[in-house]
Amino acid sequence: MGGFLHTIGSLLPYHLLSYGALVGTEVYQSFVNTKLCFQALPMREFLALQKRLFPVYFKCQVGLAALTAATHPPYSILSLVKDPWGAAPLVVVIIMGSLNWFVYGPRTTTASLVRRALGEREDKATDSSEGKLHRAYQDFARNHAMSIHLNAIALVATVWYGFSLSSTLVPMEALNQR
Repeated sequence: MGGFLHTIGSLLPYHLLSYGALVGTEVYQSFVNTKLCFQALPMREFLALQKRLFPVYFKCQVGLAALTAATHPPYSILSLVKDPWGAAPLVVVIIMGSLNWFVYGPRTTTASLVRRALGEREDKATDSSEGKLHRAYQDFARNHAMSIHLNAIALVATVWYGFSLSSTLVPMEALNQR
């Protein structure tokens, strides 16, 4: 019972749970949820769902990465100061998620709405309308690609952190048994 109580009082289980939630959220949103919704929903409903879903996802990504850093054993964020290679991937995840949350997510949403509105207009035959539609498609493609790449970088950094974390767990375990 004493070992269990000691574990409850340490940061390690909370750190593992926050890291697991981070990697699970990223993998599920990136490879399962988005693909299923794209295949199952009409485009209008898909865009409406993504408009609401992605800001929440990016907030969770940033929050879970920050929580993972805050629960880094044995001394919270202070432990990461001594381990810059362990801190670097979490910093990358926070930066990539923040860029998506505040910059590229909103730009992609706006561009998709503009693109859809221009595509549904009845006077598409004019040259100026075609030029606007072409620019709207380019704007959407650029922002969407940037958002996808930032998310991929964050996912790679999250996995990198998992390897960094696993390399520190064995020595910690040995220290706890002494």
